[in-house]
Amino acid sequence: MNTKKTTIVLLGLIMVISILLAGCSGNNDGSPNAKPSPSPSSSASAANTGTGETAKEGYDDVIDIDWYVNLSWWKYPGDYGKDKFSQYIRDQFGLNINFITPAGDGSDQMSAMIATGEVPDLVTVESWLDYKTKLAKGGYLVSINELIEKYVPDFKPYEDIFNWYKESDGKTYALPNYAYSSFALKPGEQLEPNSAFTLRKDLYDQLGRPDISTASKFLDVLERVKNEIKTYDGKPLIPLQLYEFTANGNNSETWLNEYFAVPYEDSNGKLINRTYDPKYWEVIKFLNEAYRRGLVSKDNFTDKRDQIVEKIASGRVFASLTAPQDFADPMRTLYTADNNAQFESFALRNYEGEDPVLTDIRGFGWLVTMVGKDSKAHERIAKLLAFLNSKEGQHMVHFGWENETYTYNADGTIKWTQEYQDALAKGDGSEKKWGMGFNLLMDWYSVKDLFPQPEKPVDIYLAEKNMKKPLVQYSYDTSARGGKPNPDHPNRDQMLETGNRLSLFWGKELPRIIMAESEQKARALYEDTLAKMDEMGRAELDEYNNELFQGAKEALNIERSWPLFRK
Repeated sequence: MNTKKTTIVLLGLIMVISILLAGCSGNNDGSPNAKPSPSPSSSASAANTGTGETAKEGYDDVIDIDWYVNLSWWKYPGDYGKDKFSQYIRDQFGLNINFITPAGDGSDQMSAMIATGEVPDLVTVESWLDYKTKLAKGGYLVSINELIEKYVPDFKPYEDIFNWYKESDGKTYALPNYAYSSFALKPGEQLEPNSAFTLRKDLYDQLGRPDISTASKFLDVLERVKNEIKTYDGKPLIPLQLYEFTANGNNSETWLNEYFAVPYEDSNGKLINRTYDPKYWEVIKFLNEAYRRGLVSKDNFTDKRDQIVEKIASGRVFASLTAPQDFADPMRTLYTADNNAQFESFALRNYEGEDPVLTDIRGFGWLVTMVGKDSKAHERIAKLLAFLNSKEGQHMVHFGWENETYTYNADGTIKWTQEYQDALAKGDGSEKKWGMGFNLLMDWYSVKDLFPQPEKPVDIYLAEKNMKKPLVQYSYDTSARGGKPNPDHPNRDQMLETGNRLSLFWGKELPRIIMAESEQKARALYEDTLAKMDEMGRAELDEYNNELFQGAKEALNIERSWPLFRK
């Protein structure tokens, strides 16, 4: 990710990827949970059937297309043009894809697309950002409805997910990854959270596994790491690693609200702007204290994802608040060098020791993918998107090729072949020859029960369900928190502009608050920031976000969303 890639809780408008943290809009072919579709073009479709037959016809020529991904750190997982997956896309769909990523947060590139209408063939952005609506209203996208009706009538995304992204013209222009349909989820199913507080088990053992049941006690343990253990492999340890800071804030700060049980709904069912809740001050207090005590590196405020990856891989990080699945590769690298250097998750609590209230990974998607109206490859792209959302496509991006990278066990789960395991074990990227792991339209939920039980110690250790097992008991469905989009709201554009200004302002002020030289100074800066945001229209934005929140609860048929009100 995630991370499962989020933005600041302050805005409510852009609600964690938490909502995130999720799979593609489809499910296995012929799913018994699928709701029948009245017609392929009505947006009321359900389970994926894919387009394997038409795709296999192939094309005699190859069209070059551009696919823009609005994440600076995203990389194609294989060796494009040489690996088996990209060759399959070329041979079956007649497409050669040029992936483009921004140098920064992508706002300049997206603003240019909106201003000029010059949109690549495919565009993938974060689901909670408004770019999809602006591009659709500008007439720069072709609707998924039209693509389905013309080229892939057997492709049937789940109705609830498809309708969630419907624009004011009644059409849907975006397909998500990591989305969870109510038609697919098992009743009462408990899922793991997207985020996790993790710490180095070997170093924690070295300290005698002291009490970390409250924020204060955890900070004291971090100080012991700094002063007693000091180094790993000759390099200074980083007691606490946060996500990279962006123009809009920091995901770790957002998730810390959950670990500190900061509510987002009051007793009357109204949405709370967490950043203004009295309990939120503990989040700032904790981060400021950690920084002042030298437990968070000053580099953390300028580091990008690659620098964080390197620090985890080199063993310098003791504890972190991230989505550990985003850092499985550097964790594997560290384990390969030292199999005692393992991370374990734990439930950090606030200063009062209250249980955390974590957002589980269900929701309506992390990233969404759209198709440019002026693309000359609509038919091929439609077939590619349908394939990627199909059972066959999901098996390919997750597992590769039967009898080459995997086989089936008697119980229907997959078993990795020795060839694939040997390639992974080399640690030199040999597995890239298959190009597995293409995640822009991944639907993890539809294949999660097919993964084999890990057998090797490193795989057992890194398995997400094992890594996050201690946190599942605190993990809840908070899907309504992000609100249901309402493209027809009369104040929508104004509120989105206000939300963007507030988000950028908060992102600029947050490092200053955390890095304040005293708790009193941090408090003063925090309160001054809140006052300025009030002047910028925060209260009106809160009312707008509450309307979306109420709409989401209505759509989900629930009266309360805050988990402690539903126990």
